[in-house]
Amino acid sequence: MKYCPNCGAEIAPDDKFCTKCGFVLPVEGQTSGTAKQVRPAQPSQPQSASTSTPAQPNQTVTAVQGYATNYFQWLWDALKKPFNNDESAGQYFGLINFAIIILLNAFSFNTVIQRVEQMGSSMLGAFGASTQSGVKSSFLMQFIFVGLVIYAIFVGVSYCFSHYATHNLDQTFLGYTNRLAHYTSSILVLAVVQFLDSFAVNSTNGVGFYTILVVLQLFILLSGCLLSVAPQQGVTGSFDSAYTAILTTVVINVLLFIVADIAAQSALSSLMTLLKQF
Repeated sequence: MKYCPNCGAEIAPDDKFCTKCGFVLPVEGQTSGTAKQVRPAQPSQPQSASTSTPAQPNQTVTAVQGYATNYFQWLWDALKKPFNNDESAGQYFGLINFAIIILLNAFSFNTVIQRVEQMGSSMLGAFGASTQSGVKSSFLMQFIFVGLVIYAIFVGVSYCFSHYATHNLDQTFLGYTNRLAHYTSSILVLAVVQFLDSFAVNSTNGVGFYTILVVLQLFILLSGCLLSVAPQQGVTGSFDSAYTAILTTVVINVLLFIVADIAAQSALSSLMTLLKQF
């Protein structure tokens, strides 16, 4: 026996429809309902190559790299031909050159002070005196400040004489620093040598050579300042070039003497404080 799937009435096995509700019975072996239509598989489209552009390098980094490349090219040209000033150079190249020199000198002087302090501790330790050998003094910021003041004197005084006494009025301050840095580009080479030599200076060796390097840098800087205050072509200054050079030298030396006196007093005070640690 089987039952009607519509009303549940009992029907004979060979009935084609329900005798109670008239529901047409499905034929054996025939699937009910609508056969599912299988969609033909669409050919998979090849994945197109990524259209996204490769990550662009940081514009700031690119600009810095380009600026650094131009600076070193300018420096190389200045070393080869210091009196052929490039008017189209970056306006901050001169200040960057001076800043690098100041930092190299400051690290150099600070290294020498630490080496002298270390040697002093070793000598006192050899005589049995107790020392704080683990403590190293650092005067790096003081040396940087002194270097900034010294270069401010050289650059500031010579620019004032060049602008107001010689009447090189077409020269801006940044343009003047570029011209002065171009004249004195060899100072950077001497500053690098001085920095490397500071690791070899001791109480008996290297002091004379180290001192010569420092004096040469000051001499070249002063010479560059005197050259830069000379009247440009077609310019007539208020004073003769010789008087302008003499006045520039006197003012620079007076200001340097004042700075040196103040720095010496500060150094003596620091030295006394350092000696109290032993």
